[in-house]
Amino acid sequence: MANMRISIVIPTHNRKDLLRRCLAPATSQDYPDYEVIVVDDGSTDGTDEMVRDEFPEVRYIRQENRGPAVARNRGIKGATGEIVAFTDDDCLIPPDWLERLADGYRRYPQVVGVGGYLEPPREVRERNVYAGHEWFMAQHKGDMLPVEYVGGFETPGGGTSNMSYQRRILLDVGGFDETFPFPAGEDTDLKKRICDRGYSLLYTPVGILHLRDYNREGFRKSHITRGRAVTHFERKHLGRPPTLLRILLRAAKRTVLLLIDLCRMRDVELAVTKWQAGLYDCYGQWLEVRSLRG
Repeated sequence: MANMRISIVIPTHNRKDLLRRCLAPATSQDYPDYEVIVVDDGSTDGTDEMVRDEFPEVRYIRQENRGPAVARNRGIKGATGEIVAFTDDDCLIPPDWLERLADGYRRYPQVVGVGGYLEPPREVRERNVYAGHEWFMAQHKGDMLPVEYVGGFETPGGGTSNMSYQRRILLDVGGFDETFPFPAGEDTDLKKRICDRGYSLLYTPVGILHLRDYNREGFRKSHITRGRAVTHFERKHLGRPPTLLRILLRAAKRTVLLLIDLCRMRDVELAVTKWQAGLYDCYGQWLEVRSLRG
């Protein structure tokens, strides 16, 4: 894979201005052989005109609104690269991103996927508790390490904001599971299915900036959605969704952890925000269990 071609796939839906910021560095990478594919998931805000007028070198694919999993699969099918690299329309990639990913494949020929971590901009996380929480969790959950790591499903990263896979592997496992009804969980599901086949992944400490709006409502919706996705993930891989008792125990555990965090953390607001995130997650699990029961 000395001269591998890489395809960047970016799904988008009605976020023209964010996508514009994302495409600027995506189309000016310090890498000799790559393409950028935007899969427009039924936008109605003029995304198509913006891409065609301002980024004519980008391959633009449009589909009816069917969600990011379907959009990414469209990108995989249309990709011409040996490697497919994923990022999101609210992300800002560094100029050496593709070179860092390609270098990982060169140095570790046994791996089929290479990815890094996601971080809020420094100036945002220093003044915004929701951005601070995202940064804190990335560091303490093991999603971000300062050194490389080769392994299986336990390998840090894997989220579609900063991940790449060999295209042949993506096709072999059938790509993203399009039955996931929410924009969450389908990346973890893909990672697990690939690792369950015995393949290895590489985490490399290359960061991508997250440009989302860090506010209370977005925080709440994001963690509820993650909770709902957890229900689908467990239903698929454990054979059953979480029971109400298990969800209550998880909520109780998060409350106990709040008491511990209040004693050991200097930032009380961050400790409370971490607790709220856990409860929203549990609430999302409960909502989806209730929905599945009809």
